[in-house]
Amino acid sequence: MRRLTAARSSRPSSVSAAASGLALALGLLVLTPAAEEVVPAAPGGLAAQSVPIQSEFFPDQRILTHREQAPIMRRILDERFDTLLPELMRREGIDMWIIISREYNDDPVFRSMSPLETYSSRRRTILVFNDRGPGQPVERLSIGRFDYDGLYEVVPTHNEEQFEGLLEVVRERNPGTIGVNMSGRWNHADGLTATQRDTLFSTLADYEDRIRSAEMLAVGWLEKKLPEETELYRHVMRVAQSIIGQAFSNEVIIPGVTTADDVRWWMRQKAAEMGLGMWFHPSFAVQREGHDGRISGDVVIQRGDLIWLDLGIVYLGYSTDTQHNGYVLRYGETDAPEGFMAGLRAAQRMQDITMAEARIGRTGNEALASSLARAREEGLDATVYWHSVGFHGHGAGVPMGMTDYQDGVPVRGDAPFRANTWHSVELNVNYPVPEWGGQMVRFSMEEDAVLTDDGWEWITGRQESFYLVR
Repeated sequence: MRRLTAARSSRPSSVSAAASGLALALGLLVLTPAAEEVVPAAPGGLAAQSVPIQSEFFPDQRILTHREQAPIMRRILDERFDTLLPELMRREGIDMWIIISREYNDDPVFRSMSPLETYSSRRRTILVFNDRGPGQPVERLSIGRFDYDGLYEVVPTHNEEQFEGLLEVVRERNPGTIGVNMSGRWNHADGLTATQRDTLFSTLADYEDRIRSAEMLAVGWLEKKLPEETELYRHVMRVAQSIIGQAFSNEVIIPGVTTADDVRWWMRQKAAEMGLGMWFHPSFAVQREGHDGRISGDVVIQRGDLIWLDLGIVYLGYSTDTQHNGYVLRYGETDAPEGFMAGLRAAQRMQDITMAEARIGRTGNEALASSLARAREEGLDATVYWHSVGFHGHGAGVPMGMTDYQDGVPVRGDAPFRANTWHSVELNVNYPVPEWGGQMVRFSMEEDAVLTDDGWEWITGRQESFYLVR
């Protein structure tokens, strides 16, 4: 049976204490004492029903209805505006941040600044964040007609007069620096389209020397998380792992009958039925004795196969990214062969190495180089391709390698690791399995983790042994 380690932490507070803190912060969560888990409480009188999660690993979880999710996400966003936004604007030296987003052509930052009830920008949306100085909240304005459920103060304008309204706001506040989302390096910070840029610069011609890229403000806003968000993200991850656990079981896989594509589509349909989003189509593949590499598609899963999946859901506004491994038992077997366990341990060792090398203030490229050097010293054939995760699956923030950039990622890899950020610890190790005649087998692993001032902590633990299909 597959085991998942508990999240490791150097903090003295217990899981239940952290959960209680989240309950107090949000006012919408209750602690289930028996499981010491955060389980959101359902308000009475809801027509929609929450979905229970069938999982032997996390039996006390359930999925919130959209109506339950909305106030939780709103309170988190309010807290982010009150605490993170002024800190980040001052860190980056930006007095006014202007975000222009168009309907069905959203700025990548927009959804992280709008309520659950909002599916896309309305017409042209111009959001203005004005730092009024220490001791005062950042002023939040929407130039046009829409306040987005009261999140923004509306500066009324009509259609093409929006930019004139923006000019008046800038004149009245006279910011020293104006940040806009344009970047040739960070895709999440490049939401200003060419036509809107032209109009913006024409309108603010007298202030052009004050305008600069807000790329690191946008990246910082997306990558940095509140402690309450991390506790909420644990719940999101447990939901994802409940799907993974069921996918790697005889409920879904019948050896000799089920194909890799069957499992891929089952995961996608299961997530849809649970009311979850996905940010990529799930992957599922097998490795088999005598075959080079992974095989997928319509291949039938057989006994003795090493099986692997990659799943990313979207829930409560956050994306997950997980790769786990399973084994299909041959008749008479009770566990995966020792050679497979050794390969899994080698991949775990590489996780430990990379997490030791990725430290606050160190760049992704520095951590990559030292991690791969240590891997070579220990005889590990490893590839490392960490990325940030959160509002987006491949999130804003420092990467550590990419599959085709093992010598360092240009520009973005030179950014530092920062505290209170989430990362997908993604890598693989090729390992010769004696039971398959020394055939090289790829052991790919991916788990989400949070980096705090106290170090690294798994969001919900990591895979310690194989899921077993009987």
